[in-house]
Amino acid sequence: MVKTCLFVNNREPYPETCFDHISGIDMVWYQDHSDRFSLEEAITNNPTTEILITTLMDWSAAHLKQFPNLELIITITTGTDYIDKNYCQQHNIKVLNTPGFTGTSVAEHAVALMLAAAKRLVDFNHKIRTGDYQIFEHQGIELFGAQAGIIGMGRIGSQVAQMLQGFGINVVYCNRTQKVSDFGVQVDLDTLVNTSDIIFLTLSLNETSRQMINQDTLAKVKPGAILINISPDDLIEFSALQSALTKGQLSYAGLDIHHEDDRFLNLPNTILTPRRAWYTQAAFERRIKIFSQTLADYMQTQH
Repeated sequence: MVKTCLFVNNREPYPETCFDHISGIDMVWYQDHSDRFSLEEAITNNPTTEILITTLMDWSAAHLKQFPNLELIITITTGTDYIDKNYCQQHNIKVLNTPGFTGTSVAEHAVALMLAAAKRLVDFNHKIRTGDYQIFEHQGIELFGAQAGIIGMGRIGSQVAQMLQGFGINVVYCNRTQKVSDFGVQVDLDTLVNTSDIIFLTLSLNETSRQMINQDTLAKVKPGAILINISPDDLIEFSALQSALTKGQLSYAGLDIHHEDDRFLNLPNTILTPRRAWYTQAAFERRIKIFSQTLADYMQTQH
């Protein structure tokens, strides 16, 4: 029996041959990273979809219910928070993600954001390109002997902690569960934000972590700390971040933003990247291999 599959993607294009080795599927590709992309059009034109393969976008119940035959969603992302899980449970729709495809790419990007923020690289680059060689207002931060606090000591957080050892940075971390690490000491959140010169957010979004970096949290931050986020934007309360950067409670922030939100463009003392922490050739190839194998494994169970 042939399964009708829909690949929906408004980001970097994937080769439309990556599922050719899988039998028993009828694959429809809806890829467009331009302004012409329309999720509503993708849904309306493919009502018989049984397997949905998707990147980050709005999969609320209102959209999912337009696929009455849907039985499986494969996200080509690690996170699945943008999918209405309650609807899926009620309708026996299985949700599978693409774990581990980033390798060390995201951790490396987090460290790169730290270096750019601590050394004011963006500011120096801008000034010198405008002919200003006498730059005194942007003073960097020495990292050797500083303390980094990592919120979320999973795979990526652990990689960041390991990389920081080479800079002579002391590491503390907080985690939902007790975890022993050779690269740092576990503390509570208040201790972490009170004592850390650099704070890394390396955790997934859920109801517990949503806006965990808020006005109360930032009021406890060590004055002049740097905030680095390679996790979903919604971990941070925007107005609180804006206030902390404006008042200097945070000296700088490095953010790999996930949504097209123009408010970020007006934040002072920030370096921004567009959800590209993972984007290396190795990670791209690994991602394709993992999500295509996920589909292949699922189809094997259907025979």
